[in-house]
Amino acid sequence: MLAQIAPLITRGVVDNTTPGYVELRLWGIDEGEPIDILLTGNCLPDIAGCRVSFTNKSPLPHPGQEHPVLKGLREDTRATRAGDMTLSRRLPEQDNRRAITNVLSLEFFLVPETRVLIEMSSFEFEISLPQWQMSWAEANAQMFLNMEALRAHVEWNMEHFVGPGLADLRNTDFPACDWDTHLNRAEAAMAIFPTIREKYRYEDNGYNELAYVMGRMDILAQKAAEDEAQMPPDPQEPAREWEVVDFVEPAHADEVKRALHHPLFTETSHLTAIINQTLMARKPTQPSPETEEFINQYAAMVSHILATILLTRQKEFSLELACKRLAIIMQRVQGLAGRGSRLLSRHAGTMLREASASLLSRLEDFDTRLRRR
Repeated sequence: MLAQIAPLITRGVVDNTTPGYVELRLWGIDEGEPIDILLTGNCLPDIAGCRVSFTNKSPLPHPGQEHPVLKGLREDTRATRAGDMTLSRRLPEQDNRRAITNVLSLEFFLVPETRVLIEMSSFEFEISLPQWQMSWAEANAQMFLNMEALRAHVEWNMEHFVGPGLADLRNTDFPACDWDTHLNRAEAAMAIFPTIREKYRYEDNGYNELAYVMGRMDILAQKAAEDEAQMPPDPQEPAREWEVVDFVEPAHADEVKRALHHPLFTETSHLTAIINQTLMARKPTQPSPETEEFINQYAAMVSHILATILLTRQKEFSLELACKRLAIIMQRVQGLAGRGSRLLSRHAGTMLREASASLLSRLEDFDTRLRRR
């Protein structure tokens, strides 16, 4: 979980005058007791050894009562460690000029599951003279330790993530297979990826750091091989964008890639596109419970279809298990159009019913062919 709490903080103090420890004191918009956190680790070289006082120039207004997030931080006693803590993070401004601005960035971890981030560009600060100096080797070591802390955070969240498909297995009698777990991990990687990409997207070595934190050593090995084949490496060569299969465990990537092009999943993707354009793209900021339930149930069904395709492509698999999964999926598709149509206009409802009927026909054909093998 990522907690971005900058709007909730009015001012704070970062004290790294003692090597190996960072004392953090934060004052919240609710004007409650200050939050005192002792972190293991050090700040990055620009403020290592210093005491920094900062004031947020654009916090949220007083909430009128103790804010639940700030209350949680005041009461949290879990082990904590510093991440990247700096006054020198450089980011483009979010306006038409896209000028580069200096950002206060304080990252720390409530080990291992929660990453807390305070980032603000509208602030004032005072900084003391350093009480100790960080060497080049110590700075590199600290940055590596910070990446390791972030990697541990990513791994914990991926191991404990429960996507719609896995949640459905826990809440219904839908029969599970190993591919459900593999796809859930891929969903977890896709869910956490945007926040990690945002951290590294403007760094000179950001692509490699992103791959390392996401646990994709195979991507790093491939990049190294490409660089060695072209010596010296071209620094202007852009890093490629991550694809769906990059979130799958390397051992399963080829199988998943082939399954994504299976005619049954192609038909499923057609229905997904219709739901995206008619329902998900138009849902309000706070969707109704019925809409939220429909979207979760549909996401679970898509995951189960893909997992079933993968199951049937194994050299050995249980035909009984595959057919039972397909039977339940077909029942769900039959009820899909009716539930979805209640949430849509007449035209969109017609599109949904037609696409559902086409998917059901494809599922029946797949089931028939499977039983004849």
